[in-house]
Amino acid sequence: MRRPPTHAAEGFAEQSTPTAGHARFIGRVGALAVFLGVGAAIAMPAAHADTESTSSSGTSTSGTASPGTDRGSGDGSDTSSSGLAGNSETSTDPSSASDSPGETSDDDAATLTGASDGDDSDRKRSRATETGPDADESDIATADSPLQSGESGAPSEVVAAEDRTNTVTAAVASASVVEVPAGALPLPDTEDRHIPVLPATTGTAAPQASVDIDDTAMSNQVSPLGTPEQIDRERIAMRTAKSLPVELMKLILRCGFLAAAEKQFALVGGPDEANRAALTDAVDEYALAAGFQQQILNPMDPAVVTQVAPPHSWYGLDVDGSRLLYDNPDTIYRFIPVNKTAEYVLTGRIYEGIPADTTFSVLEGLAGTTSTILSLQDLDVSEDGTFVITVSGQPALPGQRNHLQLTSHSTLIAARNTLGDWDIEEPMELAVHRVGGPPNSLFAQFGGFVFLGSLVNNSPFLTSLMSLIPPLGIAETPLVRGPLAALILLVRGANEQAKYMALATTDPETGEPREPNVMTEPASNAEFLANQLQSNGYFQLADDEALVLTIHPGNSGFFTVPVYNDWTITDDYWNEQTSLNNDQAVPNADGTYTMVVSVADPLVANWVSTGGLNQGIISMRFQNLDPDSEDLPRVESVLVKLEDLDDHLPADTIYLTPEERTAQLAARKAGFDKRWAPYLQA
Repeated sequence: MRRPPTHAAEGFAEQSTPTAGHARFIGRVGALAVFLGVGAAIAMPAAHADTESTSSSGTSTSGTASPGTDRGSGDGSDTSSSGLAGNSETSTDPSSASDSPGETSDDDAATLTGASDGDDSDRKRSRATETGPDADESDIATADSPLQSGESGAPSEVVAAEDRTNTVTAAVASASVVEVPAGALPLPDTEDRHIPVLPATTGTAAPQASVDIDDTAMSNQVSPLGTPEQIDRERIAMRTAKSLPVELMKLILRCGFLAAAEKQFALVGGPDEANRAALTDAVDEYALAAGFQQQILNPMDPAVVTQVAPPHSWYGLDVDGSRLLYDNPDTIYRFIPVNKTAEYVLTGRIYEGIPADTTFSVLEGLAGTTSTILSLQDLDVSEDGTFVITVSGQPALPGQRNHLQLTSHSTLIAARNTLGDWDIEEPMELAVHRVGGPPNSLFAQFGGFVFLGSLVNNSPFLTSLMSLIPPLGIAETPLVRGPLAALILLVRGANEQAKYMALATTDPETGEPREPNVMTEPASNAEFLANQLQSNGYFQLADDEALVLTIHPGNSGFFTVPVYNDWTITDDYWNEQTSLNNDQAVPNADGTYTMVVSVADPLVANWVSTGGLNQGIISMRFQNLDPDSEDLPRVESVLVKLEDLDDHLPADTIYLTPEERTAQLAARKAGFDKRWAPYLQA
């Protein structure tokens, strides 16, 4: 049964912000690494220090961009891997480009929970069909041309508490112009897209500052993810991933991954040939993810960065994948660096294609244990779909709903948009503005606030002391980015990979290996989003076998069944049906879902392809859980021969013709392409 219709603001006044315990705190790096890095940078000639002043309220966007010149590095020829080699980065991190006053914002992730009644046509709100006007190349950064090298400089001033209100207002006001990176296909001028009418909230919620965002350039024809800043970040990440320290660390990582898989899949003889062949690509994606993670170590120069993404091509750039640790094919992931000593404002907008689930999670430590979550239904959202969220170490004011409180261990905000119907639902716009806290510094550039955690964050004296040395341009080059990314690979690396593999292959209570082709009962796990349930398992299937899954959604408004290789990443899920969610699947008459996981296509509508793998992992997610219901999701699994499949399927099972399967896959690909619009993907 498809998810029932939901208004984004429905029930806002009645629900309180959910929080989760710190769960297990995942490894923290010692001070030695930071001290070595800072010492090396200080030893560099003073001439490397940047001279351009930065604003005290850094602004980063996803879906919007600043009209100024983008700062970053690049030779403008990143459309092939050869274009990434041999070019040193000589400018500052592009996130500093967002320090200019005129910048705007929007980016990475969100998810929305559903109500319990109404028909499917009501929930799937129609999108506007109009497209945005042509981008003016004189006003926007050119993604296909070399980026201007920038200079960072003197520390920005700390915003006084009494001036905070004015600062927040100014930060919000800066998000007033939406631009699209140069290189986008010409789009005809049309009227503005329609905005969802969200019910007015009631109760004691404090008034929210309005956000005036011009959306004339945004439509379902242009993805809100494709900002000049995002393109710059992708260029930098790919260069970093090809640096010598990262390349060396990948050799270690490869050995660690293989050793972990030999242990975790020992019951079936270790990883098979197909998975061994996929190991190099998996390590490459992990390395690119580290190239992105390195760019979100500095909470004093925040940016909204889309990552954990599949390979894609847009704006003259071929971007490799950065998937890892059970990436969800339905989810857009965006990350924002934060720290308790600073204050931030998030501005965003939800459009008519409301995602199936939208969450903002505060993550702790470098690996990211969830401490606090805001869901879309917890927020006060304006009638035009805009919202403002304040972020600081202080608790929310009385009646304030749109607030995230940071702890001394907080490092990131993860914004997730989970898309159920890929044809209709779309990611939100999102931007970050830093409105208070210590100035940007060399210490912050090297991730000191992340690596040293509460040692510095709980001491105003140490915070001020460590912020004395201004940021240096050398810290934004591959000379420094590479070692930092390699350090992240070392910290997360093989141990973390083994831990995530074990979720599917090992009994957590006994430590004994699990049998293949058996799914666990849905349960909460600290390694995933804290307000969802997961059912994990691994499969070992012959070409003539299938794993039949019967899913009882229970109190979940959304669930998905994705297939992963042994290295916990997805493959080509846009051209192959290697995942299926309850919006895409056909329900049984009793409200359950029956899905068939197999190598060969049985022409069942609810087929989940293994992508040609005989061995792999299934990690199901159950989201939008109704807290007032005790009807928990359940999963049953049975291994059958394909020739006996009909005996294990409901009588009303829908079968497709080969032509209908082709049409189903074509529609799937078209929905995926919307994420990268206006560029079609391979």
